[in-house]
Amino acid sequence: MKIFDLPHAQHITNARLQVLDRIIEECNFGISTALDAGTGVGAFASNLFRKYKFQVTAFDARPSNVEEGQKRYPEIKFVVGNVENPEIVQLGKFDLVTAFGLFYHLENPFIAAQNLAQMTQGILVVESMIAPGRELKALLIDEYPGEDQAIRYVAFHLTESGLIKLLYRSGMPYVYRLTFKVDHEDFRGGLFRRRMRTILIASRFSLDSTHFKLVPEPHYGLDRPYYYRTPLRPIFKFMLTLFRSARQALVKASVRQG
Repeated sequence: MKIFDLPHAQHITNARLQVLDRIIEECNFGISTALDAGTGVGAFASNLFRKYKFQVTAFDARPSNVEEGQKRYPEIKFVVGNVENPEIVQLGKFDLVTAFGLFYHLENPFIAAQNLAQMTQGILVVESMIAPGRELKALLIDEYPGEDQAIRYVAFHLTESGLIKLLYRSGMPYVYRLTFKVDHEDFRGGLFRRRMRTILIASRFSLDSTHFKLVPEPHYGLDRPYYYRTPLRPIFKFMLTLFRSARQALVKASVRQG
């Protein structure tokens, strides 16, 4: 039995499939081609083919996963490919691109996002584990050996803000969060457990749906407090914020008086 077939894996796969169905229902602008990146053994690729009759291509960096996926779903084109390799874009362009459980297994997520964006002519659906915090950050994580882990068992985990920034800077003009809840505890969090995962939709065009909320590109520039040691940095950052607010207030006052 593949690790993808274990109960915990099936549980989260089913939750992801429910979300994917809702996204397609809202965004079916005439989708005919789909690409499943980091497909594993093809659970999402098979859903896209069997349920929606899309022309589906699926790829994974592990030959063993591709071989197993091709056995299970012979009607789908499976390819061995690394999303971090620029040559992956030779697969072509697709109306719908999905990347479930992929980004948190990558050493070079920015290159991967650029490659996926280049292959997306409609929408790109990204589901990923996220690092703790609201700022633009990434943690370099050592993973355990396994057929569902990183190729070299080391990867960057981005915060949700970092992943949003990545999608914007990869060339996608719109990025959305879901407004509905996902039926899995990793997407909700609780009193003693933080939210571990997110699902984002990057699109080539504006999406008009109450199920999606447009999120702006986050920004984080170097400022003077960046150079100070903690705990001095938060103090200087607070003082700088007060100074800027006071200056803005003076400018507004002078405008009114003028």
